Amino acid sequence: MTSPGSVTFGLLLPSRELAMYPPHDGDPRRLVHWAVRAEELGFDAVWIGDSLLAKPRAEPLSVLAGVATATERIDVGTAVLLASMRNAAQLAQQAATVDALSGGRLILGVGAGPPGAEVDADFDLVGASYHRRGTRMMEVVRRARDLWRADGVPTEQRLQPVCVSEGGPRLWLGGSGPRGLERAGQHFDGWFPTAPSLDAFAEQLAIVRAHAADAGRDPASITAAAYLTVNIGEPETAAAEVAEHSKLYYGVEIEVLRRVMGTYSGTPAEIAAWLQSYIDTGCEHICIRLASPDVDTQLDRLVDLLAELRQQRNHALQPERLRSDSAESAQSALGLGLRSQP
Repeated sequence: MTSPGSVTFGLLLPSRELAMYPPHDGDPRRLVHWAVRAEELGFDAVWIGDSLLAKPRAEPLSVLAGVATATERIDVGTAVLLASMRNAAQLAQQAATVDALSGGRLILGVGAGPPGAEVDADFDLVGASYHRRGTRMMEVVRRARDLWRADGVPTEQRLQPVCVSEGGPRLWLGGSGPRGLERAGQHFDGWFPTAPSLDAFAEQLAIVRAHAADAGRDPASITAAAYLTVNIGEPETAAAEVAEHSKLYYGVEIEVLRRVMGTYSGTPAEIAAWLQSYIDTGCEHICIRLASPDVDTQLDRLVDLLAELRQQRNHALQPERLRSDSAESAQSALGLGLRSQP
């Protein structure tokens, strides 16, 4: 979890967009380039999605291995990986390798998989059960954790490489159904929904934290994240690009997409206000997807916007810090006064 009052920002690497927009080549080297640029621009994390043929793109953990060796500071993560389509032992080894390459910067975001005939076909393609995808995801997660931890097993007999992160990489769960909220609160280090509305995000976050408390966990230990989609620019152009992105990516109208995914287009001031509303509702990490064929222009606009958001956040927190510092100073003075008494 981030420190109280703070928020971190991540960039979703456009792995799907490289196949959607010309030249349609899906070149993963460009993803590594954008990850390096994101680190240089001050982002806290880069993320990458997962799909086989339903939404063709580069394999996420392979890309993150390249990103891990090309960066030094930022977290690298999956948003989200369909764990139920994978062999648990092989996934554990792949994730441990990326964790080791990154020096412990991996966040493994996982999800059961969205509904849809194309996703069902992907499960069939790898011999996995689409209808058991939630249960299977948890089986894979538990087995991977067992292999990462291997309590009492000598290092030379354990899965290699041994994770840099003690007990394995951080695990975040994407999902907002009742079972997903329960699992996030009981078993995961972070909750990572697509957050279609502020009210839904706030209500579901409260449920996640309640499940954590019921399981004897510290509710505040679970990072509250959100996967949000934006296009920054002149309102009419930005709205048109978001609508095109929705049709190309999901095959649905933007009005349909907004029912299940937090999506917004508009001027920098409008986007900043929208992102700030999630922060004010308790979001601690925002993963931003750029719904545009022009990633570089959008990224430049986003960096300026986030710098302003961070500055506003620091100003908002300054009076609280001053009050805290004053209270500490008063307590110190009081303590000195008491000690000076005979």
